[in-house]
Amino acid sequence: MISIRRLRQCSLPRLNRMHEAVSLEIDRLGEQVATLEAECLTMAADEDSVQLSEAHGTYQLQMDRVEEQIESTQRKIEVLEEKRDLIEEVRQGRHLRDEQIRILGSEFRVTLKDGIIFCLILCVLTLLTVEVYNIGAPGSGAKVSAGVKEGAIESIDILDGGEGYSQLNLILPSPPDGAQSLIRTTLQDGVLTEIEIIGPGSGYADDVVAVLEPTFSRSTLWVFWITDTICCLFFLLNFFFECRLAKSKRWYWKRNWIDFVTSIPLPPIHLLLVGAGSMQGLHAGRVLRAIRILRAVRALRMFLFIWRGMDHLSSIMDIKLLKRSLMYALIAMFGGALLFMTLERIQDGNGGFAEAFWWSFTTLVTGGFADIHDPSTTGGKILTVMLVIGGMVLVGVFTATLTSILVRDDEAWQQGDMEEQFRRLDRLEESISKIDQRLDEALGDKGGPDPPRS
Repeated sequence: MISIRRLRQCSLPRLNRMHEAVSLEIDRLGEQVATLEAECLTMAADEDSVQLSEAHGTYQLQMDRVEEQIESTQRKIEVLEEKRDLIEEVRQGRHLRDEQIRILGSEFRVTLKDGIIFCLILCVLTLLTVEVYNIGAPGSGAKVSAGVKEGAIESIDILDGGEGYSQLNLILPSPPDGAQSLIRTTLQDGVLTEIEIIGPGSGYADDVVAVLEPTFSRSTLWVFWITDTICCLFFLLNFFFECRLAKSKRWYWKRNWIDFVTSIPLPPIHLLLVGAGSMQGLHAGRVLRAIRILRAVRALRMFLFIWRGMDHLSSIMDIKLLKRSLMYALIAMFGGALLFMTLERIQDGNGGFAEAFWWSFTTLVTGGFADIHDPSTTGGKILTVMLVIGGMVLVGVFTATLTSILVRDDEAWQQGDMEEQFRRLDRLEESISKIDQRLDEALGDKGGPDPPRS
């Protein structure tokens, strides 16, 4: 199949003619398949046209031969459809690029615009990573000890107040059977000075370990959100600018819908609720903090750039099924991790998103989930079964596709050699037929052969 690099060197009129030529051939082959299908129906209704022949050591019915022709033609149609889609992709991209150059004035400005968008993407991804995992949050050294009585948090003693904190969250793991406690910390000059138990919870073990997590101040989080919103506005502006210039709006939305979804800024509900200072606000803030993990879907923007970069490999091999299986695997892993955190009540103190994602990956790829966490809820067990079965299917498809890619060159050479031998046999048979015909004509002109002498 022709490479994307070669297609991008073609002019737009040539791409249009190539697209038209491939489409006409697909239509012709489609009509051929319809004719063969009608022939099969005719043979199925005819009781007297059954023929059995032997070829190359195998027996074949007449309907088998027609069925093989249908399958062969359908494979040709699939190959041509992939070629047409590739040409259409390059054609639409060329038209969009030319329109941007016409509006912005030069190709350098278009490249500069794309480079700025890419840098903003890296900025947003960095902010999301820093905010979700509190990378670089100030403060360290605080130590506490939790006291449990009859499964409830009775007291939390401060062993060391630490220093330099802007904000500090004290996290207790969610008990498997019971209610999670709600705790509020008080800082003074960056030092932990007081811990208030708002809700003692229930179902805690006697050796529960409290985790102290330094976080950024509200002012810093507001700066993160404002920066993220400004970047998202640039993304949306670029999205609608390119969508307006695209020749096919349907093609652009199908190709860039992830850009639109990840460019929608989320409102800072968690900051507003925590800023209210109420008990309900604190509790809702902890719940919505888990929802903030969903903003990590914006990381798909970087994955999208890597994914499009895989198109360059298409000039060497067909990776359509590989890309599809990888995409389904990533969706299953992310969805499985989020569902697992919800169903199994895993939170930061007892397995955060990273641990849940690792559990989902291990379950999907190897089925070895028990070493990390053995599900205890009915929903968690059902999710585990679905991931294991889905993993068997996806790994099988991935392995089979990769194997077919590695051996395709050899098979293509063998098939080409066989076709060349068949063509030679056909030419030889045609030559022999012509020789026989000329001999018959020559003998006929002479009145036939002389009778044998006695």
